[in-house]
Amino acid sequence: MELEVSVRDGVGVIEIARPAQLNALTVEIAERIGPAAEAAVADGARALVITGRGAAFCAGADLSLVNRALDGEPHAALTPLVAGLHRSLLALRALPVPTVAAVEGAAVGAGLGLALCADVRIVADSARLMPGYLAIGSSPDGGVSYLLARMIGSARAMSFLLHNRPIGAQEAVELGLAESSVADGTALDRAREVASRLAGTAPLALVRVRELLDRATTHDFAAHLQLEQQRVTELWDTADFVEGIGAFVQRRQPIFRGN
Repeated sequence: MELEVSVRDGVGVIEIARPAQLNALTVEIAERIGPAAEAAVADGARALVITGRGAAFCAGADLSLVNRALDGEPHAALTPLVAGLHRSLLALRALPVPTVAAVEGAAVGAGLGLALCADVRIVADSARLMPGYLAIGSSPDGGVSYLLARMIGSARAMSFLLHNRPIGAQEAVELGLAESSVADGTALDRAREVASRLAGTAPLALVRVRELLDRATTHDFAAHLQLEQQRVTELWDTADFVEGIGAFVQRRQPIFRGN
Protein backbone atom coordinates (compact mmCIF):
# COMPACT_ATOMS: atom_id res chain seq x y z
CA MET A 1 0.00 0.00 0.00
CA GLU A 2 1.37 3.42 -0.94
CA LEU A 3 -0.80 5.20 1.62
CA GLU A 4 -0.73 3.62 5.07
CA VAL A 5 -3.36 4.46 7.69
CA SER A 6 -3.29 3.46 11.35
CA VAL A 7 -5.07 4.51 14.54
CA ARG A 8 -3.58 3.91 17.98
CA ASP A 9 -4.55 5.42 21.33
CA GLY A 10 -6.76 7.98 19.65
CA VAL A 11 -4.08 9.23 17.23
CA GLY A 12 -4.30 8.42 13.54
CA VAL A 13 -1.31 8.41 11.21
CA ILE A 14 -1.64 8.97 7.46
CA GLU A 15 1.69 7.99 5.87
CA ILE A 16 2.66 8.30 2.23
CA ALA A 17 4.70 5.14 1.76
CA ARG A 18 6.78 5.62 -1.41
CA PRO A 19 10.24 6.27 0.05
CA ALA A 20 12.10 5.29 -3.14
CA GLN A 21 10.18 8.04 -4.96
CA LEU A 22 10.56 10.54 -2.09
CA ASN A 23 6.82 10.08 -1.47
CA ALA A 24 5.90 11.87 -4.69
CA LEU A 25 2.16 12.05 -5.27
CA THR A 26 0.32 9.92 -7.78
CA VAL A 27 -3.26 10.72 -8.69
CA GLU A 28 -4.47 7.80 -6.57
CA ILE A 29 -2.58 8.93 -3.47
CA ALA A 30 -3.71 12.55 -3.87
CA GLU A 31 -7.32 11.43 -4.12
CA ARG A 32 -7.09 9.02 -1.18
CA ILE A 33 -5.56 11.29 1.46
CA GLY A 34 -8.82 13.02 2.34
CA PRO A 35 -11.00 9.88 2.47
CA ALA A 36 -8.27 8.06 4.43
CA ALA A 37 -8.22 10.83 7.02
CA GLU A 38 -12.02 10.80 7.28
CA ALA A 39 -11.95 7.02 7.73
CA ALA A 40 -9.34 7.31 10.50
CA VAL A 41 -11.58 9.76 12.36
CA ALA A 42 -14.54 7.44 11.90
CA ASP A 43 -12.34 4.67 13.35
CA GLY A 44 -11.75 6.65 16.54
CA ALA A 45 -8.87 9.02 15.80
CA ARG A 46 -9.21 12.24 17.83
CA ALA A 47 -6.11 13.76 16.22
CA LEU A 48 -4.19 12.99 13.02
CA VAL A 49 -0.55 12.98 11.95
CA ILE A 50 0.36 13.31 8.27
CA THR A 51 3.83 12.20 7.23
CA GLY A 52 5.98 10.53 4.59
CA ARG A 53 8.08 7.42 4.98
CA GLY A 54 11.85 7.62 4.77
CA ALA A 55 14.02 10.60 3.88
CA ALA A 56 11.35 12.96 2.49
CA PHE A 57 7.93 14.24 3.44
CA CYS A 58 6.68 14.62 -0.15
CA ALA A 59 8.60 15.73 -3.24
CA GLY A 60 5.54 16.93 -5.15
CA ALA A 61 4.13 15.30 -8.27
CA ASP A 62 5.29 11.84 -9.37
CA LEU A 63 7.80 11.86 -12.22
CA SER A 64 5.57 9.73 -14.43
CA LEU A 65 3.03 12.56 -14.42
CA VAL A 66 5.75 15.12 -15.10
CA ASN A 67 7.02 13.03 -18.04
CA ARG A 68 3.50 12.85 -19.48
CA ALA A 69 3.24 16.61 -19.17
CA LEU A 70 6.55 16.98 -21.05
CA ASP A 71 5.19 14.68 -23.77
CA GLY A 72 2.50 17.24 -24.50
CA GLU A 73 -0.26 16.00 -22.22
CA PRO A 74 -0.12 18.46 -19.31
CA HIS A 75 -3.87 18.72 -18.79
CA ALA A 76 -4.55 15.00 -19.00
CA ALA A 77 -1.62 14.21 -16.71
CA LEU A 78 -1.81 16.93 -14.10
CA THR A 79 -5.45 18.06 -13.81
CA PRO A 80 -6.60 14.85 -12.04
CA LEU A 81 -3.70 15.18 -9.60
CA VAL A 82 -4.45 18.80 -8.71
CA ALA A 83 -8.20 18.23 -8.53
CA GLY A 84 -7.78 15.14 -6.34
CA LEU A 85 -5.30 16.86 -4.05
CA HIS A 86 -7.55 19.89 -3.65
CA ARG A 87 -10.49 17.69 -2.68
CA SER A 88 -8.29 16.00 -0.09
CA LEU A 89 -7.06 19.32 1.31
CA LEU A 90 -10.63 20.56 1.69
CA ALA A 91 -11.48 17.33 3.49
CA LEU A 92 -8.52 17.79 5.86
CA ARG A 93 -9.53 21.35 6.69
CA ALA A 94 -13.08 20.20 7.47
CA LEU A 95 -12.03 17.46 9.90
CA PRO A 96 -13.26 17.94 13.49
CA VAL A 97 -9.86 16.86 14.85
CA PRO A 98 -6.44 18.58 14.98
CA THR A 99 -3.92 17.66 12.30
CA VAL A 100 -0.13 17.64 12.68
CA ALA A 101 2.38 17.31 9.83
CA ALA A 102 5.63 15.47 10.64
CA VAL A 103 8.15 16.72 8.06
CA GLU A 104 11.45 14.97 7.43
CA GLY A 105 13.46 16.07 4.40
CA ALA A 106 11.89 17.69 1.36
CA ALA A 107 8.40 19.12 1.20
CA VAL A 108 8.18 20.49 -2.32
CA GLY A 109 5.32 21.91 -4.38
CA ALA A 110 2.17 19.94 -3.68
CA GLY A 111 4.02 18.33 -0.76
CA LEU A 112 4.58 21.77 0.72
CA GLY A 113 0.87 22.48 0.35
CA LEU A 114 0.00 19.26 2.16
CA ALA A 115 2.31 20.18 5.05
CA LEU A 116 0.97 23.73 5.28
CA CYS A 117 -2.61 22.45 5.30
CA ALA A 118 -2.09 20.80 8.70
CA ASP A 119 -2.94 22.76 11.83
CA VAL A 120 0.60 22.28 13.24
CA ARG A 121 3.94 21.32 11.70
CA ILE A 122 6.87 19.55 13.37
CA VAL A 123 10.03 19.66 11.22
CA ALA A 124 13.18 17.59 11.47
CA ASP A 125 16.59 19.20 11.11
CA SER A 126 16.73 17.81 7.56
CA ALA A 127 13.45 19.47 6.55
CA ARG A 128 13.52 21.61 3.43
CA LEU A 129 10.38 23.52 2.49
CA MET A 130 10.43 24.63 -1.14
CA PRO A 131 7.72 25.83 -3.55
CA GLY A 132 9.31 24.92 -6.90
CA TYR A 133 6.59 26.47 -9.04
CA LEU A 134 8.12 29.52 -10.73
CA ALA A 135 11.26 27.53 -11.53
CA ILE A 136 9.17 25.43 -13.94
CA GLY A 137 7.02 28.28 -15.25
CA SER A 138 4.06 27.40 -13.06
CA SER A 139 2.01 29.14 -10.40
CA PRO A 140 1.19 27.48 -7.07
CA ASP A 141 -1.42 24.84 -6.41
CA GLY A 142 -2.15 22.74 -3.33
CA GLY A 143 -3.19 25.82 -1.35
CA VAL A 144 0.40 27.07 -1.19
CA SER A 145 -0.34 30.70 -2.14
CA TYR A 146 -3.37 30.88 0.18
CA LEU A 147 -1.69 29.32 3.19
CA LEU A 148 1.70 31.03 2.80
CA ALA A 149 0.12 34.48 2.54
CA ARG A 150 -1.80 33.91 5.77
CA MET A 151 1.12 32.43 7.66
CA ILE A 152 3.97 34.78 6.74
CA GLY A 153 2.30 37.67 4.87
CA SER A 154 2.07 38.38 1.16
CA ALA A 155 5.45 40.12 0.86
CA ARG A 156 7.40 37.25 2.43
CA ALA A 157 5.31 34.75 0.50
CA MET A 158 6.14 36.50 -2.78
CA SER A 159 9.85 36.54 -1.90
CA PHE A 160 9.77 32.84 -1.04
CA LEU A 161 7.99 31.95 -4.28
CA LEU A 162 10.22 34.19 -6.44
CA HIS A 163 13.56 33.08 -5.04
CA ASN A 164 12.44 29.45 -4.85
CA ARG A 165 14.99 28.69 -2.20
CA PRO A 166 14.58 25.97 0.40
CA ILE A 167 13.63 27.03 3.91
CA GLY A 168 15.34 24.90 6.54
CA ALA A 169 14.00 23.77 9.89
CA GLN A 170 15.24 26.64 12.04
CA GLU A 171 14.06 29.32 9.62
CA ALA A 172 10.69 27.58 9.32
CA VAL A 173 10.28 27.84 13.08
CA GLU A 174 11.42 31.48 13.12
CA LEU A 175 8.93 32.38 10.36
CA GLY A 176 6.09 30.59 12.11
CA LEU A 177 5.78 27.90 9.44
CA ALA A 178 6.55 25.20 12.01
CA GLU A 179 5.91 24.83 15.72
CA SER A 180 9.25 23.22 16.55
CA SER A 181 12.27 21.48 15.05
CA VAL A 182 13.60 18.11 16.21
CA ALA A 183 16.44 15.74 15.44
CA ASP A 184 16.27 13.75 12.22
CA GLY A 185 14.28 10.58 12.55
CA THR A 186 12.16 11.88 15.45
CA ALA A 187 9.57 14.11 13.75
CA LEU A 188 6.92 11.40 13.68
CA ASP A 189 7.36 10.57 17.37
CA ARG A 190 7.17 14.25 18.35
CA ALA A 191 4.16 14.76 16.09
CA ARG A 192 2.42 11.82 17.79
CA GLU A 193 3.09 13.42 21.18
CA VAL A 194 1.68 16.75 20.01
CA ALA A 195 -1.33 15.06 18.42
CA SER A 196 -1.96 13.12 21.62
CA ARG A 197 -1.97 16.35 23.64
CA LEU A 198 -4.37 17.97 21.15
CA ALA A 199 -6.65 14.96 20.89
CA GLY A 200 -9.13 16.36 23.42
CA THR A 201 -9.77 19.56 21.43
CA ALA A 202 -13.43 20.51 21.13
CA PRO A 203 -14.39 19.35 17.59
CA LEU A 204 -17.02 21.96 16.73
CA ALA A 205 -14.95 24.81 18.14
CA LEU A 206 -11.88 23.65 16.18
CA VAL A 207 -13.75 23.81 12.88
CA ARG A 208 -14.95 27.32 13.76
CA VAL A 209 -11.43 28.45 14.70
CA ARG A 210 -10.12 27.34 11.30
CA GLU A 211 -12.94 29.19 9.57
CA LEU A 212 -12.35 32.38 11.53
CA LEU A 213 -8.61 32.37 10.85
CA ASP A 214 -9.12 31.58 7.16
CA ARG A 215 -11.58 34.45 6.75
CA ALA A 216 -9.80 36.97 8.95
CA THR A 217 -7.96 38.60 6.05
CA THR A 218 -11.06 38.88 3.85
CA HIS A 219 -13.24 40.97 6.21
CA ASP A 220 -13.05 44.45 7.63
CA PHE A 221 -12.91 44.50 11.43
CA ALA A 222 -16.63 45.12 11.95
CA ALA A 223 -17.62 42.26 9.63
CA HIS A 224 -15.23 39.89 11.35
CA LEU A 225 -16.50 40.84 14.80
CA GLN A 226 -19.99 40.04 13.54
CA LEU A 227 -18.83 36.63 12.30
CA GLU A 228 -17.08 35.95 15.63
CA GLN A 229 -20.25 36.80 17.51
CA GLN A 230 -22.34 34.59 15.23
CA ARG A 231 -20.04 31.60 15.62
CA VAL A 232 -19.50 31.87 19.36
CA THR A 233 -23.21 32.23 20.09
CA GLU A 234 -23.87 29.12 17.99
CA LEU A 235 -21.40 27.19 20.13
CA TRP A 236 -23.11 28.34 23.33
CA ASP A 237 -26.01 26.05 22.40
CA THR A 238 -23.85 22.92 22.18
CA ALA A 239 -23.24 20.16 24.69
CA ASP A 240 -19.49 20.73 24.26
CA PHE A 241 -19.79 24.27 25.60
CA VAL A 242 -21.76 23.09 28.63
CA GLU A 243 -19.13 20.38 29.23
CA GLY A 244 -16.27 22.85 28.83
CA ILE A 245 -17.74 25.35 31.31
CA GLY A 246 -18.57 22.56 33.76
CA ALA A 247 -15.05 21.16 33.56
CA PHE A 248 -13.55 24.63 34.12
CA VAL A 249 -15.67 25.22 37.23
CA GLN A 250 -14.93 21.70 38.55
CA ARG A 251 -11.21 21.98 37.71
CA ARG A 252 -11.09 18.82 35.62
CA GLN A 253 -10.27 17.93 32.01
CA PRO A 254 -13.28 18.30 29.69
CA ILE A 255 -14.52 15.44 27.53
CA PHE A 256 -15.79 16.87 24.24
CA ARG A 257 -17.99 14.78 21.97
CA GLY A 258 -18.66 17.11 19.07
CA ASN A 259 -22.29 17.96 19.78
